[in-house]
Amino acid sequence: MRAAIAPGKVILTGEHAVVHGGAALAMAIDRHIHALYIEDDSNRLRWKDPVSGKPQSVNQDELKRCVDRLEERYESWLKGHLSIQQVVQHHSELFIYTLAQAIKYTGFPSGDVKWRSKLPIGAGMGSSAAFIALILKLFASKSLDSAELLHKVHFCERLQHGKGSLIDASSVTLGGTVRVKQGHVESVEVNDDFSNCYWIFTGTPDSSTGECVEKVRKQFTGSPIWDAFAEIEAQWLSASVNQRGQLIQQNHRLLCEIGVVPKKVQQLITQIESFGGAAKISGAGSIRGDAGGLIIAWLPANTPEQLNLPKDANWGVLRKELKGAQAFSI
Repeated sequence: MRAAIAPGKVILTGEHAVVHGGAALAMAIDRHIHALYIEDDSNRLRWKDPVSGKPQSVNQDELKRCVDRLEERYESWLKGHLSIQQVVQHHSELFIYTLAQAIKYTGFPSGDVKWRSKLPIGAGMGSSAAFIALILKLFASKSLDSAELLHKVHFCERLQHGKGSLIDASSVTLGGTVRVKQGHVESVEVNDDFSNCYWIFTGTPDSSTGECVEKVRKQFTGSPIWDAFAEIEAQWLSASVNQRGQLIQQNHRLLCEIGVVPKKVQQLITQIESFGGAAKISGAGSIRGDAGGLIIAWLPANTPEQLNLPKDANWGVLRKELKGAQAFSI
């Protein structure tokens, strides 16, 4: 048997800005997705869909056909014939495509894959990148170093996010805190004092990451607003906890300006600010509906228990994960 684990992530600052030439800071967090592979000689690989729980399976010929379909759809997206959300039409397609990249130079694996996850889908926690990294580590024909894994995660993730940034791929691959700018990734040292900091999941957004990125790109490419995002990022690394609260507030207002913070989430953040705290979305946000995915919140005198949270919201203390995706034999 073989097992793998990959962490989620939060974006501290720079979401969306990173797609427009700016820098973003992201941190791996101690919420993970786990997988176990149990081999047999059936010539089929079986698993349960991570969302519906329905049984799925694939053989070698079906895998090739699925990969061909996805690459055709992606080419159609590049030509403007499809929207990015039409490329991957089922979660199992992303699993199959990633599996194909992992086993490119080896034989087809057969058996059962079982997983469990504490990463909500579409929440801004990097669930897609973590899922991809997990499968690559579980099935790769050789041990991938960090650079190879990062490249492969980003390559597979493009099917869901189009020409997205490296931020999710680098976070789940390297762990710790990363800075991403114009295709360059580096691990950075940041004040680890996240006292009174929390993540809050406000519900799965009605729009995908790809849709949000696409809309913001169309409306704000070349805008001076990205300079304002850059000023926040430049101050973050050396900021105290209290100073970070002010930076989070500034970041939130910029995200509202580009139109990715739903009204209900804005109301929640206004309540947090009335308690003397600060909060912002950590991810793409949403361009429609009430849910905005993940937010990070600084609450120096309260906890999220005192907030008027949506009924499907959940929360936890913000804690860093130092390690990226890993695999091991059992």
